[in-house]
Amino acid sequence: MFRRISLCLGLVALQAHAAPSWQPFVEPYNQLFPSLEIATATLASDPDDADPAVLGDQQGLIGVELSGAPAGARFELVVRVPGLARDSRLAGTIPDLDQSLNLAPTMAWDFPALAAIRQPRPANIEFELSLDGQSLGTRIQRVRVRSVNDALYYIDEEGEDDDLDFNWLFAAYVNEDHPAVDAILKEALDSGVVDQFDGYQSEDADSVLKQVYAIWHVLQQRGIRYSSITRTASTQDKVLSQHVRFIDESLAMTQANCVDGSVLIASVLRKIDIDPVLVLVPGHMLLGFALDAEGSEMAYLETTMLGDVQPKAEDVKVHLKGRAGLSVDLEASLANFEAALSAGQEQIDEAGDAFDDEDNADYQIIDIEAAREYGVMPITR
Repeated sequence: MFRRISLCLGLVALQAHAAPSWQPFVEPYNQLFPSLEIATATLASDPDDADPAVLGDQQGLIGVELSGAPAGARFELVVRVPGLARDSRLAGTIPDLDQSLNLAPTMAWDFPALAAIRQPRPANIEFELSLDGQSLGTRIQRVRVRSVNDALYYIDEEGEDDDLDFNWLFAAYVNEDHPAVDAILKEALDSGVVDQFDGYQSEDADSVLKQVYAIWHVLQQRGIRYSSITRTASTQDKVLSQHVRFIDESLAMTQANCVDGSVLIASVLRKIDIDPVLVLVPGHMLLGFALDAEGSEMAYLETTMLGDVQPKAEDVKVHLKGRAGLSVDLEASLANFEAALSAGQEQIDEAGDAFDDEDNADYQIIDIEAAREYGVMPITR
């Protein structure tokens, strides 16, 4: 009996001094989204929402889960992503918590390198962890790096309450500072539709509509057409994303899907101080914009109708500093714009009060100004 008790006590002692265990994590599901890392680079965490079991970056998606480390022990974690980030370090003291810890360093990304990734590719992320000066080893996690054009918008977890909505990331593709925006505005002035862009200064909703139409007309002159390309290559069906063209890509390829067209026009509207919103309905996006500075009156555009206008009989001609474009009749163009407004309003009316449910990811209004204030910045390349 004594010997058996001694053996049991010895087993308890061994368990009490068991070596800490740790495992790297890369979220979501071993995928790295450059668009997400760039757009949230300056996003600040609310100290009141801090999780004591997360050490380092409270919103970090790359790190290690550590369990069994004694309170008061000193740790150091180094994360390496060759070619995409400098060595990223996190050091500190293990808190006295009866639970596993997440150690997530602030990643020292090479943001231009992230922005240059145009096709998905594999990468190795190396994790090196030490405790009280003693190495716990090095581990390598192989991940899939997505294209910067891939916008993560939803993570479908096992439980419905655990699903994560990232639709706000579309706001990062709105770029009011893109050089092409000024070129579009100049062409709009040259078209003679408006004499100036003064946003809401006239305090006239018709003036706002006229400014938006001037931009619409110029994009038609540039020959922008609807394209339904949205698919992205992913082996993880729980991670939902969509390919989004940047402004210069839509203009160069004269193609835009519902998201491309909406973020393109939203970018130009932001430049002239007209407040846009991106409107999500099931499987689709349209553009909304305020008709007054207070946002009390809104209008909505079905941007996929941008190309639904017939050019003049002379068809294609060379204009706009030598670029090939379409000669679009102003009367036909205006009729198309009004039809797009009607189609947009019809979808809003059909949705009814679905937008009032904040937990309904299928119906959302993404306010670009609010996203900027929150810290979601444009992706620049």
